[in-house]
Amino acid sequence: MSRREVIVLILVLLAVTIAGFLFGRVVLPRLVLRIMDLELESSGAEWGITADHNPVALAREAADVNPSTNPDTRLTGDFADIFIEVDVTEQLVRIMNGEKAIKQMVASTGREGHETPLGTFEIQNRGTWFYSEKYKQGAKYWVSFKGWGVYLFHSVAMDKDRQVIQEEAEKLGQPVSHGCVRLSTEDAKWIHDNIPEKTRVVIRK
Repeated sequence: MSRREVIVLILVLLAVTIAGFLFGRVVLPRLVLRIMDLELESSGAEWGITADHNPVALAREAADVNPSTNPDTRLTGDFADIFIEVDVTEQLVRIMNGEKAIKQMVASTGREGHETPLGTFEIQNRGTWFYSEKYKQGAKYWVSFKGWGVYLFHSVAMDKDRQVIQEEAEKLGQPVSHGCVRLSTEDAKWIHDNIPEKTRVVIRK
């Protein structure tokens, strides 16, 4: 094999490696979203989270945002053990700091045959809007916890004009979704804006 052929072979292998990396990190997650009929409308900034969304700040903010679900609104100490707990029996989402709930939200998890998966996951990508032609429903402020866009936290169901479908909103607190975790628009936005990627998500009965 000539020197030129060796160089060409090395360049081809390098190109294949780069293409594989880009496919796995960029193309494949978006392909999964398309397969699920999710139409994304997000800029690059909406897929990330800024440095000021740290566990200490979000824990202290949570105490002020929803004091009715947290009588002890003055939090002290270390907030490094923040995670999300989803109780599919009670239909509740709790923002936990260790063993202490610092915020609680009414939710709707998956209905029979479309159950929300149980187990431990972590926060992945996010966006501000999607719409499914298949189900004729969309939602705001989605945050993925499994499958890079397959299982999400998101707002109550909306129509293609981004208006809340009242009939669906009234079901909040019941297991009615296709596997995602529905929340009020306000609570979905709070998770979207405040919970960092890689935050642990524990879903249990």
